[in-house]
Amino acid sequence: MQKILIIDDSSFSRNTIKKILGNNYHFIEANSGEMGLEVYAQEKPNLVILDLTMPGMDGIEMLERLLLIDPDAKVIIGSADIQDYNRQRTKELGALAFINKPFDKDSFPHVIENVLKGNSVGWQ
Repeated sequence: MQKILIIDDSSFSRNTIKKILGNNYHFIEANSGEMGLEVYAQEKPNLVILDLTMPGMDGIEMLERLLLIDPDAKVIIGSADIQDYNRQRTKELGALAFINKPFDKDSFPHVIENVLKGNSVGWQ
């Protein structure tokens, strides 16, 4: 079973992701960027779903640090932050997709499946 690490300070968002994706994956959670780095190192998930707006280490810093540790990490940004600058910055850093919150229950699972299969998902 594929492991997905959800890094988001909102338990509501983490639970929403798990509800949308169902029982097809093994979920691991972290509520901060700092914790996310620790959990990633221990668990080596197949995919990270990362929020941008978190206290302490934000999602952009988390993405930078994670990809320094593991350049092959598969990261999807899931955020309500709609600033073009942040979208472009995460793309330049190596995120594979940017999904706007609230997550669309129909398209979100397909993005996850495509990224895990190594398929291009384009940039939303």
